[in-house]
Amino acid sequence: MSDYILVLISAALVNHLCLLQPSAPRLHLHVHGLACALCIALGVIGAQLLMRGVLAPLHIQDLALFVLLPWLALLAWGVPWLLAKWRPTWPVTGLPALLLSNAVALGLALQQASDDSTWPAILLQALLAGAGFWLALVLFTDLRQRSAHADIPGVLRGLPIELIGAGVMAMAFSGFNGLFAQ
Repeated sequence: MSDYILVLISAALVNHLCLLQPSAPRLHLHVHGLACALCIALGVIGAQLLMRGVLAPLHIQDLALFVLLPWLALLAWGVPWLLAKWRPTWPVTGLPALLLSNAVALGLALQQASDDSTWPAILLQALLAGAGFWLALVLFTDLRQRSAHADIPGVLRGLPIELIGAGVMAMAFSGFNGLFAQ
């Protein structure tokens, strides 16, 4: 469980560093978070359908990576396209490249595809993972804004303080490990 939390935090940090525009509006951040959350949720659900409906009956589960990569690439292109059709004023340029680089969606899809979980559990985990990723992106943006105005030594400004913040967030999220276990 803690490995998944660390992957979530590190993927959010990478995505946050890709959004390093100095005056990026909050709307761009939330559109990116929504697109990532949708890609994660739809990726996990689609992975389950592909694994249980196509690969398992043919006994070719070892080819899951080769089937899930095109599925996630299709989502990385399709979700921003659908968001642009739904809300034309939202900034979706550059989102497919960021969504293609998300290893979180592939990791969660492969992990869920190998489990024999029930559909409500899969749906809940996919939605919570997407929401957690969105939350991590917002937390990193708030960390950047606060550290820009704080009295921080020059050596720690920029990336070093963000990496320290990522470590603290990972420890905080790791504190939830086993919270809901019985």
